[in-house]
Amino acid sequence: MNDITQLPAPAGMAQSGEVFGPQVDLNAFVEEFGDGLLASLNRSHPPVYDGEANPRRQAVMAALKRAPFPEQAEVVQAISALLLDRHEPAGIINAEMGTGKTMMAIATAAVCHSEGYRRFLVIAPPHLVYKWRREILETVDQARVWVLNGPDTLVKLLKLREALGQPSDGRPEFFILGRVRMRMG
Repeated sequence: MNDITQLPAPAGMAQSGEVFGPQVDLNAFVEEFGDGLLASLNRSHPPVYDGEANPRRQAVMAALKRAPFPEQAEVVQAISALLLDRHEPAGIINAEMGTGKTMMAIATAAVCHSEGYRRFLVIAPPHLVYKWRREILETVDQARVWVLNGPDTLVKLLKLREALGQPSDGRPEFFILGRVRMRMG
């Protein structure tokens, strides 16, 4: 592969100054310029996670009732580095259906809990609210799970507000809110 900044355009590709030219096969473009594009991207936006697992976070995941698969643990390490080391307010776990996004999010919450975070809000589609509850209880030891999805949601939220000033017993707390309920206020 080559550096995109040092080569003329491949045959059939728009030349310098041309805005629209013949179509270029994406695979051929990536094959030709992929290394240069990746190097440029890494220079301008260095990776948050370099594949070097944090042993403390790995131990937290290993202690879960259901530990993530190695590939899932890598994602948890990466998103934890973003949230905890870089102090970013949010991150996105984007993956195909069936890859364990719920498990990765729960493991990330467990890692965050080990570093001092107490409460976690899950906003889920209504049909997945109880799946989240079940998976949290099957994965995180001594987790407290509150489902905020029914007609008693307001009462539960008022109880939560009263408990905000009370000292923690050290157990992680998860609040699962159906996104339709959230929109209804």
